[in-house]
Amino acid sequence: MAQKVSPPRRESIVNAVRDRSVLLLTWVTICGIMFVVAGWLIDGWSYLPGLLLELGVSLMLLVPLALLGLVLEKRVRQAEEQIRTTTARLDALSAVTRERLIEHRRQRADLFRDAERNPTQGLIRVLFRDALAVGAVASEGLRVRIPSTHLRLRLYMPSGTSEDLGVKLEEEDGTPRQTLSWPGEETAEEFAARLAEILKAQEAYPGDQAYDPSGLLLRFVQVLHTAVDARTGERAHDLGTVVEMPNDQWAVSLDGLHCMIRVYDIPIVQLDSVADWPAHMRSREWADIAKFREAYRLARLLLLPRGSLSDRAQRDS
Repeated sequence: MAQKVSPPRRESIVNAVRDRSVLLLTWVTICGIMFVVAGWLIDGWSYLPGLLLELGVSLMLLVPLALLGLVLEKRVRQAEEQIRTTTARLDALSAVTRERLIEHRRQRADLFRDAERNPTQGLIRVLFRDALAVGAVASEGLRVRIPSTHLRLRLYMPSGTSEDLGVKLEEEDGTPRQTLSWPGEETAEEFAARLAEILKAQEAYPGDQAYDPSGLLLRFVQVLHTAVDARTGERAHDLGTVVEMPNDQWAVSLDGLHCMIRVYDIPIVQLDSVADWPAHMRSREWADIAKFREAYRLARLLLLPRGSLSDRAQRDS
């Protein structure tokens, strides 16, 4: 014969009895009844008027308290329902937000992949605008070195609604040599040819073998990709708002010098300190001292006011 399952009501009673607060109230009630019975036995019928008076007063107090409890319970239930509804909505929004973030990252990765295959002006402009939105690159633009020269090519977003990309040809210390633009309808080959003519006119052309226009734009896309990944958490650590990456170990950002292979930063306030940073970095086995000197020198040139370098910093140059 199958065993009968205890009804839910019995289970709720058992759980209530196990609750210490309910058990305490039960014992207090039993004690109160025992006191009433004891008073009845002692005083007899003369105890009845006082008992009825106390019962009446208790009922007068109990009814408002019971009504107040019902109102509070109703409000608590409404609050719980609102919390559950809000939580459900937040969960739904979180799921939608996660999906949108995943989709946005997928689209960004696809754009970078396309730009690395064919760095057109339109792709670079879209990716650069996205990098500015997340604070990955400086608003003044991102620089890459023109191979076999000391000159830098800085790309930036001009103000206004123009579809052009701003371009500056700069010295190593940021001194501008020429400003031009890259219109949206101009191909990468046409822009590279025009840039080559400018370099020739300024007697800074590195030669046909050294001048690789596709490699120059590809380097810009790669630096942009690294800066965005670092800012959005795709890399192990943040690199700040990047200005230039002189080599594969260090990045110059608006707030100082950041190591790209491990967590190690030199804030801008320490770049002109009395500390001998090159000597300090020689004790770091992981650091390439030549690459550090290159990045350290560039960071001081770009980030510190001219004429503010200390004597030690001048000697380190």
